[in-house]
Amino acid sequence: MALDTIFLLRELAMAALLSFITHFFIHSLLSKPSRRLLPRPRGWPIVGVLPLLGPMPHVTLAKMSKKYGPITYLKIANSGIVVASTPDAARAFLKTLDMNFTNRAPNAGATHLAYNAQDLVFAEYGPRWKLLRKLTSSHMLGGKALEDWTQVRALELGHMLQTMHESSRQEGRAPFGFRKPKIAV
Repeated sequence: MALDTIFLLRELAMAALLSFITHFFIHSLLSKPSRRLLPRPRGWPIVGVLPLLGPMPHVTLAKMSKKYGPITYLKIANSGIVVASTPDAARAFLKTLDMNFTNRAPNAGATHLAYNAQDLVFAEYGPRWKLLRKLTSSHMLGGKALEDWTQVRALELGHMLQTMHESSRQEGRAPFGFRKPKIAV
């Protein structure tokens, strides 16, 4: 009985290994890019280059730009990211090729949480986005609108500081390194 179990486990292990090798081989044959990609660092299989970025990603990206050039392709999880490290490269993306990069990639969060991706942040570039931007600029973030809300902002700031002060008294410690609320509006 024990011998049958050992043979069964060996066969299962061989089948799993064979299926993994077959999957990897077929995937590598079918996913060969037809054109050359940008220079990039090699990453880990699932997380990509995320562990390589470290605690200070801006410093790591600066080092990568010296090694791989002003435009670098990074793979983080399932997303491909293009990093422009010089002002000329950034200008090329933001001014010359801006229409190619105006829309966000579709995702489930935008579809389910942001009104089927129709709000200002996730809407596709077009007449609706232009209207939303115009309404936001003029009615919500315009000069008169900001002046109208000055008193409300001052009151909310006072409430926040008062709550933080009360919290620090109850807990015995002061958040953010202050003891008494100071309001300067």
